[in-house]
Amino acid sequence: METYTEFIYRVDSFEKPDLSIGNGKFIPDQRVLEKINESNGFNPFFGDTIVFNLSSNDREKISVIINELYENTPECFCERIGNNTLHMTLHDLNNSPKVDRVIAHVTSNKARLVTILRKHPINFLTIKMKSHYIINMVNTSLVLALCPVNEAEYKKLMYLYYLMDEIKELPYPFTPHITLAYYNRDGFNESSAQKLKELVYKLNKSSIDITLDIKNLVYQRFDSMNDYQNVLYLVTS
Repeated sequence: METYTEFIYRVDSFEKPDLSIGNGKFIPDQRVLEKINESNGFNPFFGDTIVFNLSSNDREKISVIINELYENTPECFCERIGNNTLHMTLHDLNNSPKVDRVIAHVTSNKARLVTILRKHPINFLTIKMKSHYIINMVNTSLVLALCPVNEAEYKKLMYLYYLMDEIKELPYPFTPHITLAYYNRDGFNESSAQKLKELVYKLNKSSIDITLDIKNLVYQRFDSMNDYQNVLYLVTS
């Protein structure tokens, strides 16, 4: 496991106040086409995940940021993510535009999670996070990167992460974030790109506090990037 110092060093290497979307016209990664249709609405997209749903107070903080993005640069994004969908992913599991590619995994993952929780019940806790910067996430979306406020909070978060790793180990390191918006599938011109950079730089001058509550940690299944269903809360009392 990365130490807290190593984690901060890694995320500091690419999470910057300046938005990294290159110069000129912006073309999103082709993976956006799987999730976003030709009308810039959400495509069917299937899978499961483990997330922290956000408190109403923290959803409101995120909504203020999203409002700024859509009021000033709406041409850069697809359909807006619903406020009730906003979350911080703890651990990715499975996803595909074809339901038959994930159905077997999704069917077994709930049972595997129940077994893990019986062996390692999770005590009630909260994890205090602070926003780092709004960043470009692999040319698919704009996200708000988060960091635990100190080493103790980091250790709590990573304990949960590696517990979920027993369901499915991932080949990439954990970068906590909240997705704010998926890009317009057709991209946007140089003028809009510059306007978005200026807006994000302004927004990145301030940060917000986010509190992850274990009672909001949930195993979810989804049918699109805007349609998540709570299946199992990891702490029920």
